[in-house]
Amino acid sequence: MTIPEVINDMRCYIDGNDDCISASSVELADLSSMTTDVKGIGIAGTMSAPIHGHFESLEVKVNWQVPTKTAMRYHGGKAIKLEAYSDVQGFDSGAEEYTHDRYRVVVRGRVKSYSGGSLEAGNTSGSSTTIEAHYYKLEYGGETLAEIDKYGYKAVIGGKDLLAQVRKNIGMD
Repeated sequence: MTIPEVINDMRCYIDGNDDCISASSVELADLSSMTTDVKGIGIAGTMSAPIHGHFESLEVKVNWQVPTKTAMRYHGGKAIKLEAYSDVQGFDSGAEEYTHDRYRVVVRGRVKSYSGGSLEAGNTSGSSTTIEAHYYKLEYGGETLAEIDKYGYKAVIGGKDLLAQVRKNIGMD
């Protein structure tokens, strides 16, 4: 049995360039469904109903060790494409061998904010860039786990396109 254990290493590319050397981590977006309150006949009270295939804000944050020229280039609504590649190290207990799979994140969006962090001798700054993603894709071991394209009306989770019938019903397909 193989158990994924740790992110062995990673690289991050902005607009196709290997410019994220000073990044310390990338915080991935939460996949939270948009909801609306529903009440009325047949419902005992009020409930928050998820809107199928629609997601709340998809924020991705790049945390920088120190403010850099790369970090400062991205501000105030600037369009950005980020790709993060990581190696997921696992261990196969039956074969008693390490395993390695690729985990890839693709983000297209606009810069929402830049936080300068703080300056302290002998420490990192805690600066960060927050991206509002309109396209978000997660791949693991060559399989697409999630692909959300807000402008393209696409929301594929676990191999199923949640918005396929919606696109058809509103005349997009």
